[in-house]
Order: sequence, then structure tokens, then C-alpha cells
Amino acid sequence: MKKLLCILLVLLGFGATAQRKFPIDSLNNQIGLYANKMQSPMLFVHFDKNVYTNNEGIWFTAYLVNYADAGLYHTLSLALMRDADRAVVMEDRFTMGKGACFGNTVIPDTVAPGNYTFLVTTSRLVNGKPEMVFAQPVTIKTQSEPVFTASLNPLDTSANAAEQKVMLLVGVPGPDPDPDKQTPPPQIGFRYFVGSSAHPLMKGEAKADRQYIFTIPSHLLVPGNNLLHVQLSYKGETRDISMALPARPGPAMVHFFPEGGNLVNGLPCTVGLEVRTAAGAPLGANEFLLDGEKVIDTLTTNSFGLGRFTLTPKAGHSYSLKLYNGNKKDTSYLLPQPLTAGPTLSVNDAVVNDTLTVTIKDNQQEKLYLTGHNYREVFFTKPLNMTTGVKNLELAISDLPKGLAELTLTDSLGRPFAERLFFAHYDKREPLMVTTDKDEYTTRQKVNVKIKMDANMPNSGLVSVACVQENRISLNKKNDIESYFYLKHDLGELPVRESYFGAGDKKYLEDILLIKGWSRYTWMDMLKAMPDDTIKQNSYLSFGGDVYWIADRPRSFKGDWLGEPIKHSVDIVNLAQPLNITTTTKTGAFTLADSNLLTLPGKWVNLLVIGKDPKDYRTIIKDPYVSFDKALASRAIPEDHETRPPENSSYLEIPENEHAHHLKEVRINGNGDDGLYGMNACGDYVCRFNILNCPNHPHEPDNKPPVKGQYYYTPANLLAGNKTQYLGCVANAGKFKGVYYAQEFYPVDYDKESSSLPDYVSTVYWNYRLKVSSLRDTGLSFYTSDITGRFKIVVQGITGKEGVTYGEKIFNVVKGK
Repeated sequence: MKKLLCILLVLLGFGATAQRKFPIDSLNNQIGLYANKMQSPMLFVHFDKNVYTNNEGIWFTAYLVNYADAGLYHTLSLALMRDADRAVVMEDRFTMGKGACFGNTVIPDTVAPGNYTFLVTTSRLVNGKPEMVFAQPVTIKTQSEPVFTASLNPLDTSANAAEQKVMLLVGVPGPDPDPDKQTPPPQIGFRYFVGSSAHPLMKGEAKADRQYIFTIPSHLLVPGNNLLHVQLSYKGETRDISMALPARPGPAMVHFFPEGGNLVNGLPCTVGLEVRTAAGAPLGANEFLLDGEKVIDTLTTNSFGLGRFTLTPKAGHSYSLKLYNGNKKDTSYLLPQPLTAGPTLSVNDAVVNDTLTVTIKDNQQEKLYLTGHNYREVFFTKPLNMTTGVKNLELAISDLPKGLAELTLTDSLGRPFAERLFFAHYDKREPLMVTTDKDEYTTRQKVNVKIKMDANMPNSGLVSVACVQENRISLNKKNDIESYFYLKHDLGELPVRESYFGAGDKKYLEDILLIKGWSRYTWMDMLKAMPDDTIKQNSYLSFGGDVYWIADRPRSFKGDWLGEPIKHSVDIVNLAQPLNITTTTKTGAFTLADSNLLTLPGKWVNLLVIGKDPKDYRTIIKDPYVSFDKALASRAIPEDHETRPPENSSYLEIPENEHAHHLKEVRINGNGDDGLYGMNACGDYVCRFNILNCPNHPHEPDNKPPVKGQYYYTPANLLAGNKTQYLGCVANAGKFKGVYYAQEFYPVDYDKESSSLPDYVSTVYWNYRLKVSSLRDTGLSFYTSDITGRFKIVVQGITGKEGVTYGEKIFNVVKGK
């Protein structure tokens, strides 16, 4: 909540130069300038889940909401950042169109299990920076047989001890080394730090055969910066484990949020209360409210650390709060000093439908103005003559858009005295009704689903649908388009909760709106907005490169020789798109349009110089996304979504009954092909169901390379039952990642295709652009896999440029007979 007293002092200069009637037109213009300055579309990405494994497919749909021109956005950038050190370990690009992007990719085997964050943005830059960024935290686990195991075990971890000792235990599966043959156990190297990777309290490297003991001085540890993080590597496999070490408890953090912004002498006020531990975790506690040394109220904060109380401050009194824990009272926390004069602003309910009840109280006579807005648009301005000390207003807000809005109370010069956040049209939810023909199914059984929009919603919408194993959607890392669009995008991270708009969530939202306030917008920043602030320099990331002549390499030259600059322009062609030709400059420089780099996910772009002998040329590609993603990750702040750190490497292993046994690497050599998991040099493969480049089984151990001239199903023609002839592999050494276009997900039909091998697919259905309606049911069907347990159907999407919708359904899968 804003420090309005400080703002008043700063704005005295503004008032001195604005001696005129309340500038309503000027205010509208100022908010318009600020809206143009801050305006950008909202980007939301629906991932099929947030817990993945190596070599597993990722399916997603990206939505732009509130965009002005869909033609401005043609490429989506997806970067996977490792949370421990903010390193970018994977990056892909995808084509966009009409404000949406549909994509799929695969997490490579080189990505170690651990906690990561997908950073998603577009190729469009505004003033040299990404216009918008969406962050999705994920956990990556492994389904490979572990090369080694590791765990952290406390030996002496007392916060009061001078030093703390933690034992690292490592082991390699298999028989123990033979002491008679004097076979030593293998040495496993590791790196570690205490604190955080950005600001470590101590760090180092070492090796261990079976165990290693860390000795950590306790005085280094403080709440919130007390993590021991260890990264181990052995035989190409990496594991990250962590342990939170005890730190001497510091005082809790207590924040007060008087409704409207300030306490005012003699006027009753509702005060929001947020209590957190010294490490920043929400703290549910009991508290005493004191007037001097006298207890005047007993308070309680909930499990989210939120609470509220009412106080009428009196002149000359000092108010404080003490936490109560058993027989111990914690540190005293002083409430802010009340203003001697001025108005207060309160609402009966901040989460409302079409009517907002507002109370204005003042201990002096003055003329005020109440403005309703959302820092992008002014909805109304009402003059108030405060002659009686109290004004009760009932405001009809039926014309306001659904969502967050702000009340600001100002004087005739536009100086703010109080502000209050509220949520309009809470009842106008746009839920999707998702039903299944049964609540329980057996493995490999058909599931029939019906989806329908609410009758009060728009006639149609475009949604993405995922049906996944429920434990692959971690509540701590869950995002949904409804809560993100209406709350998180403006308020930032919220306490973890299953739902924000379901039954029983209204009281929670009331506390959030009292305590959170706007985090991206302030009245002071709005008043400072200037016309120059609306000037935006737009640019786009694009691929480029240079062509060199390498036919005449000097014999005397040693080392890496790029070649000689060419002396005339040449033409370059993408072998996958032979009709798209790019011509270089006379010195060999060129820029590639993203539309000329389209390819299937996982496939490479091969550029070939058109000439007498293409081998006489070398093409060097300049990928702008590499440095762009690195800079983006360096500024990112990974959210701590784990309730406790993983202290054992088994935490990041998929249970045995939910995956097939995978080796770390499987190379199949034959027929001139040398590929990984049955791929040939072009990355082509055929899965167990005879499907070419099957997106559901990208790195299965039973995949095999395709044979030139043979006919195979493809995801595009599978449902029609047609096969396509494989024309062979044309590989080129000058390959690089291009821009991917959408690939269809196919639901396996076990009535037509079957395999005796277990099919442990955790995403059994995905559809990225399903049209739904409020006029009729939309039906779809798919089959369960061989995984048992609870599965969740998640449906979410848009109902126009400014509407979003969400729905879900859970069913159970049991073992078939």
C-alpha cells in the first residue's frame, strides 16, 4: 500500500504549478498517457503440465490478450532457465499468428533433473527490451536408471552451535568394490554453495567416494539465506540436492495496511495485517494489539499470514502489535502514526458485482473528488462536499469492465489522499463445464468428454485442452489463465492456493485486495507521465550471418580458419524450403526472415549456398536469441515454489510403475545411420506404432530409424489412416535450430493400434485450438495409458480479445483386467 503522506509532500510542487479547478479533462489525458506508457499485451502460456522428465514432449499454447495488432507478433521465444544458477539450458523458437502460438518440443537428455523456469517472450522488443515476459516454473525429473545416488544428512545442525555439520552420502548401484582386489570406490565430483548462487556465503568444489562432511559456520546463516546446495556429476549424469540449514531465528516481519493508505486521528479504520517469518514464509499466529502497554484486542492471522482489525486512533496514543507464541511475546511492532487531519476511504466489500458501497469520513470540511479508474481508463469522477464528516455512497459499476479497479480520493488539485482497490463483477465468471461419461476408467480405455461454455458467456471461445496425470501438475507451480489475467498479472505472486475464484474464495480475495494493492501502478507515476514516455522504438530479433569462401585455404595457416570474405553476392536456400531464396550482400552478409526458417520441432534448418560447389563456402549463423535469452535469465528472479528442498536425489526420480526403463543413452547403428534413440542423422525416427517422428514417443528405447522408400503414418494423417512415403535423409553440416511450427498431438486409439510394451504416457490428450460454444456441447475422446491413478483434464483459453475462460475435471484410472 502506498505511503500517501510521502506522496502528499512530494506533490506540493505539483499543486503550486496547477492553481486551477480540478482538471478532469487533464486527469483523463494524464491517465491516457500513462496507459500508453505502460500498455502491452498480456502473454499467458498453457503448458500441458509443470512436472516433466528428460526426453519427454512439452505441449503448450501461448495466448496474447489485449493485443492491438496480432500482425506485430510472429515469433515466440521459449528459454528454459535452471533456477539454481539462472543458466539457460534449452531454447527454442516458434511461429505465431493471430495472437496465439501452438508448439511442442522435447527436453533433451542433457538437462539434469531439478527446478527450472520457462521464460517465454516474443521476438518484438520495445525500447530494446522484451515487451512482455511470462514465467512458468517447472520441475524436471528423470526416468532413467540412476548412475549414482546422493543424499544430505544432518549430523549436527543446531542453530546455536558454532558450526553445523552435514554429511553427503553418495553411492553407485551395483556390487561394492572388492577389498581383496583393492578396487577403490569411484570418485564423484561435486560443486556446492551455501546461501544463494548469486550471493553465496561460501562455495567450493570437492570429490567424494562414499561420503563427505560439510562444516558450515552458523554465524553465516540467516533466515531466507540458509540453503546448502550441492550439484554432483558422474558419468555424464548430474544431480542437484539441497538442504535448508537451521538459522538463528530473527524477528518476524509484520506489515500494516490501513484501508485507504493512512490512519487519521479520530476516524475508525480497517487495517490489513501481513505476518511473515524472518525467511519470508507466511506465518499464521496470534497477536496482541496494544495501546501503550494496554492490550485492547486479540488478533489472529490465517495460514497465509493475513489478517485484519479495526482501530480508531487517538491523538497522543502509541499503538503496537506483539506476536504471541505460547508464553513468549515477540518483538513489538509499531503501527504507523496517524495523520492529524484528512479523509479516510473505506468500502463495505471490495469484491462486488454491480454495486460498490463506499464510505468517506473526514475530520475537517473540504471539497474532495472520488475517481474510479484502473490506471488505463477513468470510469467516473464524483465531487464531494465534506460538510457533515461522513458520506455514504452507492456506486453503480455495471459499465465497468470485469476485474481490478481503483478508487482514488483527491483534492481539487488532483493530490491523492486515499486509494482503495476493488474487484468488479465477481459474479460474471466465465467457467467451462467439463464432464466425462464416467468417473473411473481402466487402463487403455476410451474416455468421452463434453465441454460447454456457460450460458451467460459469449457464444464461442478458443481453448487448449490437456489431460494429464494429476501428480504431474504441482500446486506450488500451477498457473491458470483466469487467476493470471485477473489477479497475478497486476498483483504479482499470490499465496499458493488451489483456486482463487471458486466457492469460499471471496473472503481470501477481500484480504488480498486490502493488503496487496496495485504493485505495477501508482498515482505518482501516473502524474509524472509525459508525452515523450509514449514514444516507443520497436525492433525485432532476427537471424543473420555471413558466407565465407573456403576453397583456397592457405597451407601455411594453422588454427581455426573461417575463410575469406566473398567478393560477390550469392544465393542461400533452406533445403526444407527450396523456393525461399535469400541473397547475401557483396561481402556475404545476410538476414533471414523467420518465415524462411520454419521447420518441424526437433528438426534442423540446413542452409545451402547455391553455386558450382556448395562445399567451397562456409555459412556462419548469428543467432540473436542466445545473448537475448542469457540476458533475460540474468534478470529473472526464480520463485521459491518448493515447500522444502530435495535432500535426496530420489526426489527427482519418476516412480518405477509410471515409466519404462530407460538407459542414459541408446545409440542404434545400422544402414549408415548413427542416431540417438533410433534417430538418423536428420533426427527422423519411427515409434512402436509405426508413426514417423511421433511426438508422443520422442526418445523411446524401441524407436528405430526410418527406411527410405518405406511408408509410415505421420501425426497429420494418422486419424485418416493414410501413410506417407519416406524420401530419405538429406543432412548438411551447416545445420541450426530454426523456427518451429505446430505439430499435431495424436491420441492413441488402442482399438486400432496396440503394443505389448507398456505405454507410460502421462499426457494422454492435448488439443491446442478447440472451438467451444455456449450453444452446444463440444465432444472429444481419447484413451487412458498404462498409468493408473488420478488424471486431470484442464481446459482454458480466450473468449475474444479481452475474455478468458477456465475449467477442469478429475477422473480415476485403475488397472484393467
